[in-house]
Amino acid sequence: MKLAQAIGRLRRDEKAVALVEFALTAPFLILLYLGTYQVNDAVACNRKVTITARSVADLTSQYASVSNASEATILNAATQVMAPYDTSKATIIVSELYTDASGVTKVVWSQATGTVTPHTAGATFTANSNLVTNGTYSIVAEVTYAYVPAISFGVVGPLSLGDTIYMRPRISSAVTMS
Repeated sequence: MKLAQAIGRLRRDEKAVALVEFALTAPFLILLYLGTYQVNDAVACNRKVTITARSVADLTSQYASVSNASEATILNAATQVMAPYDTSKATIIVSELYTDASGVTKVVWSQATGTVTPHTAGATFTANSNLVTNGTYSIVAEVTYAYVPAISFGVVGPLSLGDTIYMRPRISSAVTMS
């Protein structure tokens, strides 16, 4: 009889139930919070990569002629768009392409940030055929970023983010490099 009474009392005892429930759910809630932070940070960084590519292509396409110095200024300004992310992990390449009447696309000129090697002038470029037109020039900006999460515990690992934006020159048929 005493055992049955003890079990009955244990069933009715609600002291520290909330503490036990919290202790069981807290690790899951903390992991959920940190995982959400990691995913949101990765999405925000990917968005910055796209905005950077768009900025470089847009600024370059607004000129009729650029110099090495002015294009370097555009590329350096574009690295500021990546803030607050570490710009040393970003590569930015801007190029002018020409697609001839037969559909072959070649690099007219190319510039890149830092120690990144730009495309070789005159080299064939594999362009998206839906975004280039035969007999026209295009400005293409390519941005890649080696994303490493600030808090790393396995939800989002290191990612290679990138985007390529094509635009047409706005002021003239081509943006010449002087």
